[in-house]
Amino acid sequence: MTPSSSTLTGASVNATNTTTATGAAAASAAISGTTKKLSEIERQLAEFAASTAKANKKAEAQSKIQVQTFEKQVRKSPYSTNGAATDIGTLVKDSTRLNVYSNIKSDDKGDVFKFRVQTSGEAQLGVLGDPGLRLQLVTRFGAVVADSKEGQGSTSDNYAKLQKGELKLGAGEYYVRVTNDGNTPTRDSKGKAVTSKNYALQLSMGVYRKDYDTVAQQPKAGDGMPQQSAAALELQNMLTAAQNFDTGLSGTAKLNNALFG
Repeated sequence: MTPSSSTLTGASVNATNTTTATGAAAASAAISGTTKKLSEIERQLAEFAASTAKANKKAEAQSKIQVQTFEKQVRKSPYSTNGAATDIGTLVKDSTRLNVYSNIKSDDKGDVFKFRVQTSGEAQLGVLGDPGLRLQLVTRFGAVVADSKEGQGSTSDNYAKLQKGELKLGAGEYYVRVTNDGNTPTRDSKGKAVTSKNYALQLSMGVYRKDYDTVAQQPKAGDGMPQQSAAALELQNMLTAAQNFDTGLSGTAKLNNALFG
């Protein structure tokens, strides 16, 4: 064998070894990628199974409960602020469900609804309505907890959890904001101008025994005062009746007389 042929043979062996190593690495990477995909599919299937089992268990428990229904009709404030929010009640775990039925005009700045959470738990929000609405769950301090608009990071993720009944809320006061998302057509399929959008909201925490329905109507022309809380109305009544306060009594006694007669 000549030196040149020996060199050629060695180069061929090295090339073969390199090709084999490259092929093995590619095969290993492909197997690893497939394994990761299979693991992700298994995780998603497990989550779906757990979520379905949880929903079925809740539905079975709910079917055995006789529900009481209460309804009130109110007029919304023309202001879209937390201070002017429509109060829809208290969310009590395994006890109450809060429902809202309303609509929003195309030129509205938005609707705001206030509710309280009695004890911490996993809350669920159900929404039905016309397309083009944006919903946000906000704390009393203005921090956005969940947002129906996509691409908002953790708040968008929290909204997905809220829809599935997996978002834990601590005790306290919260607000639901309903606004136009600005991305829907101004006319329907028949060419008619879209002037308002109907929607229904449903808040629950576990099963429920009492259904509280709030039908929130549009404010009347000329309405300009935000809704007052029960405490504010009571204070207003007390001040109006100030001339009837007994004299010569302690402050506590005067307040007791004003409140209880």
